[in-house]
Amino acid sequence: MKKLLLQLLTIGLSINLNASENHLNKVLDNYMAAWNEHNITKIDSFYADNVVWYDLSYDYTTKGKKDVSKAITDAFLGSVEGMYWVKNGDIFISKNTIIYEWVYGGIFNGEVDGIKIINKKFEIKGLSTTKINSNDKIIAHKDYYDFSSFKRQLGLIK
Repeated sequence: MKKLLLQLLTIGLSINLNASENHLNKVLDNYMAAWNEHNITKIDSFYADNVVWYDLSYDYTTKGKKDVSKAITDAFLGSVEGMYWVKNGDIFISKNTIIYEWVYGGIFNGEVDGIKIINKKFEIKGLSTTKINSNDKIIAHKDYYDFSSFKRQLGLIK
C-alpha cells in the first residue's frame, strides 16, 4: 500500500511540475506575442515594479519597471521595422526561470555606435533567461545575443 501511495504521489508531483512549466511557458509565449504585436503598453504589463534587465552585449543593467520598459523597447523595437522575436531551439524551465533560444530580426533604421543605418535587414540568434514571480510578472530578464553578427549584417564590421 505504501508503495502504491508513493507512486501516486510521484505521479501527482510530476503532473504538477509539468503544469507549472507549461504555465510559465505560456506566460513567456504571451510576452513574446506582445513584442511581435509591437504593443509597448502590453509589453510593459508583463514587468514587475522591481524588474531588472541585463543586456550582455552592452554589459548594462537597468532596474525598475518604467526604466526597463523604456530601455528594452527602445533597444529592440524603436529602430526596427517589421520586428519579430521567436523561440527557436532549446527551452529549459527550472522553478520560476525559463532559459530559451530565440531569433530576432527585422529592418534596422537607426544608429549603432554613432553611425546612421538605413533599411538594413538583419536576423540574429540569442538566448535569454526570464524569471517570473508568482503574479506572472517578469522580475528578471537577461539577454545574450550575437552582437557581432548584427554589426556584420548592418555593414559595420567585416
